[in-house]
Amino acid sequence: MGHRAAVWLAWLLAGLSVVMYAASFVFAFLVLNVADPVKRVSIGGLLVYLPFLAFPIVGALVASKRPRNPIGWICLTSGLFWMFFAIGDASNAYELARTGTVTSSVTIDALTQAIWVPPVGLLGIYMILLFPEGRLPSRRWRPFAWFCGAVMVLIPVVFVFVPGPLEDHPGVRNPFGLEQYPWLQGVAAFGVLLLPLCVLISALSMVLRYRRSGTEVREQIKWLAFAASFVGGDVPKRRDCPHLRAGTLFWRGQDTRFVLADPWLHADELRRDPHSHRLRRP
Repeated sequence: MGHRAAVWLAWLLAGLSVVMYAASFVFAFLVLNVADPVKRVSIGGLLVYLPFLAFPIVGALVASKRPRNPIGWICLTSGLFWMFFAIGDASNAYELARTGTVTSSVTIDALTQAIWVPPVGLLGIYMILLFPEGRLPSRRWRPFAWFCGAVMVLIPVVFVFVPGPLEDHPGVRNPFGLEQYPWLQGVAAFGVLLLPLCVLISALSMVLRYRRSGTEVREQIKWLAFAASFVGGDVPKRRDCPHLRAGTLFWRGQDTRFVLADPWLHADELRRDPHSHRLRRP
């Protein structure tokens, strides 16, 4: 892809994310006069997604300047997912307010039960593995990168066929669930447990990259660790969004990952330069 085409594509995806987020507020304003508060679209629930709007914007800035660096495209893709969650929740609430039930999204919700896995995996695993140059720390990490990708594909696929009730649709069972294979629930649970394990292992790559890098890259890693710790500690408190509730475990795992990695980063810095503790942390 040429540089000019990459710039257009990056800002097109960022603009699409902004439009999707704005459309979710349109659904909210259309049902402001609904008497039943349960059936209203929660403005507060939509504002939960506002910080995630930074991902497509930052991604567009990075991808337009350095289109060969996957970090920008990771941010753009993750931002699209979060904005898709926002407009999906708003449209479901709009349908509930107008018709009293949500039936049009049963098939879509059944097919996308674990759609939160891609953005969580992209940000919690590949963002760290590839940050900041867009390359793995070494070739030895390639098998792990492929394994994480397989886990991210396995979880959404298995969830489609897991038998049982469909979330956010009381009394409705998964239309694609294979009732004769109840052991699929165990497979899905095993896959879900693998995801935070991948997130924690990715912290090791960050520590190793930090120890082998120069001053500029180290400062970038510190800022990333600081930002991720803030996001990881803030997201679990937001309970208005079902997709964020589903990913709470993994955001907590991401937060724990940086809490565990941060002392190693500074311990290594002190070992190399005993006077580095005089510098203020970002």
